[in-house]
Amino acid sequence: MRADVMELPIFPLNVVLFPGQTLPLHIFEPRYRIMIQRCIDQGQPFGVVLAQDEDEGVPHIIGTAARITQVERLPDGRMNIVTIGMERFVLQNVHEGEDEYLIGDAVFYPYKEDTSQAYLRPEYIRRLLQKYLSLLADVSGVETRRPSVSELDAQSATPTAIAVLTAIALQVPLEQKQELLAIESVRELLAKEAELLKSEVLALTIVASSIRPSGDDESQVFSKN
Repeated sequence: MRADVMELPIFPLNVVLFPGQTLPLHIFEPRYRIMIQRCIDQGQPFGVVLAQDEDEGVPHIIGTAARITQVERLPDGRMNIVTIGMERFVLQNVHEGEDEYLIGDAVFYPYKEDTSQAYLRPEYIRRLLQKYLSLLADVSGVETRRPSVSELDAQSATPTAIAVLTAIALQVPLEQKQELLAIESVRELLAKEAELLKSEVLALTIVASSIRPSGDDESQVFSKN
């Protein structure tokens, strides 16, 4: 096996995991209890991939390696674990192992930073994301767990960090999340996120205006001219 390929146990889930994102999991199926225990014993990550429809069988091939950071063992053998996303990968040669969980050859898939092209200004993305999160909280009435927008204020924040934090924060359908995960170029990822944020802010502004008193124009984000 080539040095740039790593064999990973694979956990198909109804979630898209990004690097740096925390993911708590409840492990109850016997095959995944075995898989997770091996990962703990060997200090090995496992691959999180978005599951396809049952009829399609094989999960999406682009995912993120997850490192286990906390383990809570329950009396009946189940486990609660906390993981954090590490590197993205592309799966090759996926097969079912003898313990009935998937194993794949993972080629790591780093973000491509194109320094020859101008990025969208970080402040522009930060403002869009801040407005989006504020409107989302107003409309849903629930503060969900999301990355702090203050993380985007640091002068040292790289375009890659901003792009990944924005991808984590966006509350869009899983297939759209998967499309974001699959984008190689940071410049293209930021551009796609700006497009999604503008669309989501507009939609949420319309919803917010319908549930607020008519005199409350706090959600107005576009000029009337």
